[in-house]
Amino acid sequence: MKPSPVTTPPIASLDLNSLRLPTNYGATLGVKKLLTNVPVSKPKKPQFFRTHAAVDMTFSAIFLEQKEARESYLVLPNIAQEISALVRPVMLHAAIDRQNNVFLIPVPLPGEDGTRHPWHESLAQAVEHAKLKWIRITSNIPAGGYDVYEAEGALPEPEWPSHGIDALIEVAFRGKIITNLDHPVVQSLLGRV
Repeated sequence: MKPSPVTTPPIASLDLNSLRLPTNYGATLGVKKLLTNVPVSKPKKPQFFRTHAAVDMTFSAIFLEQKEARESYLVLPNIAQEISALVRPVMLHAAIDRQNNVFLIPVPLPGEDGTRHPWHESLAQAVEHAKLKWIRITSNIPAGGYDVYEAEGALPEPEWPSHGIDALIEVAFRGKIITNLDHPVVQSLLGRV
């Protein structure tokens, strides 16, 4: 007697959602994602993101950005006084995208007079809104700020890693903390090398 052939249900009758991996599928396989990279940047135009609502998930610091090289540095305050024209105070906000990739958004702080550049104010407002909703931002040059778009779907809450802001800062700025004026980046910016 011949064994009967195994038949598979037609794809139309198969529940495709049963094939979907959960966003935390790595946890179900006994693996843990390590924190090895934390970008420091504004979100990309198509990127929906959230920012952490806890105050202790922000970090105020002196920031040096080299846009051409796409590099960011933190600077000790006493060193920042020596190169004040090259740096600015920022608040770094912990953020996360839809793929659970954590990054830091640098938002320039208001100046001594308490005001902020319109672009910086627009970014600060967007970051605040992202504490409650998934958003994406795009620059609107004629308006002088960012347009904010809320996600229309009922997206799930972000799955924040257990790492605190200090761990995020350590990874994001590994090898990128300026502690003296002899730092090669400072020397280059001052035209000494």
